[in-house]
Amino acid sequence: MAIDKYIKRTAHIAGIAVILVLCLVYPFLSGGYDHLAMPLSILVQIFGLVGLPLSMLGLMWFMAPKRRFIFVNLSLFAGIFMMLILSLFAMLGAGYIFGIMITAAWVYVVIRLKAKLKNLKPEDLNHLDIVPLSLIALPVLIFVIQLVLLKPVKHWSRNKVITNAKTFISHIEDYHKRYGRYPLTLQAMYKDYYTQVVGIEKYHYLPNGGSYNLSFEQPRFILDNIGTREWVVYNPRDEHRVYSHTSWFLLLSPEELEQSQGWYASGETGHAHWKYFLFD
Repeated sequence: MAIDKYIKRTAHIAGIAVILVLCLVYPFLSGGYDHLAMPLSILVQIFGLVGLPLSMLGLMWFMAPKRRFIFVNLSLFAGIFMMLILSLFAMLGAGYIFGIMITAAWVYVVIRLKAKLKNLKPEDLNHLDIVPLSLIALPVLIFVIQLVLLKPVKHWSRNKVITNAKTFISHIEDYHKRYGRYPLTLQAMYKDYYTQVVGIEKYHYLPNGGSYNLSFEQPRFILDNIGTREWVVYNPRDEHRVYSHTSWFLLLSPEELEQSQGWYASGETGHAHWKYFLFD
């Protein structure tokens, strides 16, 4: 029976790990846009970072199971600190309601854990505990997967969105052939041209002189140059323009605007006329 219990608990931990990994890569997968995809992924990424101290506690707990009560309480305090950080990021990424939901879920978990702690029997201390193993494995797993998938998932999703833009670009060029100019705007209620990547909502069109820029914001892992945001831009004449502030269009002269786009680095995407720009 004890073996069956451990197998069941291990299966639960494996299931949690799979769910966390799916949430981690969700914004980079094929599918319709989901505005919660990036906030969920960021929460999992933050868990992989701030959860590393829990891994240390889990390791000490595993090595000294007789003192599990001490480590349980330390883990709960560390978990509360982690919850505060996750709630803050949830509020910043998806609003106050999402942050409150994360906080409420963690309070429920803490209450359940405290209740189980009171009901522990002395003989339970003589058995291998699966909890410290989960504290060791889950944060480390998420942290390592971020490092491993950091570039592959970014490049795959970026390439997919660029490929999916071909029809959009073709229709823009057809318009230019018919009327001798590019559209002044493409703002409308319905997008009609979809990125087909969960974490990328839409393409942005900006006319520029006798050309235009078609762009989208590329999701990134936090560990991929911390604090950096990436915009990927197409310009048929390789006169790429992408700006960090709307107010600059109103407050700066054309000459100043040309010199102050706001990005600190750029690079090639491997696709003709497409470049990426990094903002901090």
